[in-house]
Amino acid sequence: MLPRKTPMEKTKKIVPEGWFKWERPDIDFPFYNDDAVPDQHAWLLIGASLLVAVLLNILPFFPGDKTIIKVIIVFLIPLAALLFVARGDIGTIIKRPRLGDIPLIIIVVVLEMAFSIAIGKLLQVIGMPASSNPLMGETMSALRIALVFVQLFGEELFKTNMLLGILLLMFRRTGDRKKAVIIATLLALLVFGLAHYAAYGSILQILLIQGLGSVICQFAYLKTKNMLVTYVAHLIFDLIPIGFMMLAPMAGALLLS
Repeated sequence: MLPRKTPMEKTKKIVPEGWFKWERPDIDFPFYNDDAVPDQHAWLLIGASLLVAVLLNILPFFPGDKTIIKVIIVFLIPLAALLFVARGDIGTIIKRPRLGDIPLIIIVVVLEMAFSIAIGKLLQVIGMPASSNPLMGETMSALRIALVFVQLFGEELFKTNMLLGILLLMFRRTGDRKKAVIIATLLALLVFGLAHYAAYGSILQILLIQGLGSVICQFAYLKTKNMLVTYVAHLIFDLIPIGFMMLAPMAGALLLS
């Protein structure tokens, strides 16, 4: 007679071989192990993100306000590439949220803030103070805040496309899923960091904060395979300082009244 399983044993899910122990075992990355997706589609995902990175760094050389153009570039190019490869199914990267996503988002935001502050202090100590987010110097109208929501979604698409494209190519050449995930993550964050050069003007800062610092947020996608989780965390991280900036004048007026 077989021994009866305990409730813990019944609910425990086994992580597939070749996966990291912290991954959710019931959901995998799209495309990389699908023979119906050719290598050319991987290059399309990568190329779309590289194109965005180049365009973001040359836009400042053109005159006039380019805010809306920037948002369109960041959002539409990666989205078009993804929808083409996914055959119109956005569900390949956007999943229904789970209850466990809430504490994960909170942890990611807190760690991202702590990391950014620490790197900022380090850069200050070595005589290379970090530049602040360009949004902090803008007038935050309702339209501008709405554009922030769209832009950050595009930025997450940028990273996710790079990750999935490189993952597909690396896995098919190495057959090692863990190695492919690590290489894809590092390269995706490197390109994502470099895309911010025109905004911050410091290679060291964008590689450490916007590049390496994004690994905390990217971990949430690697764990959940749900870009909605990383998008919400990224949104909260960027909106918190904007909220303080908008509330500071109101607080000052109340204190003086």
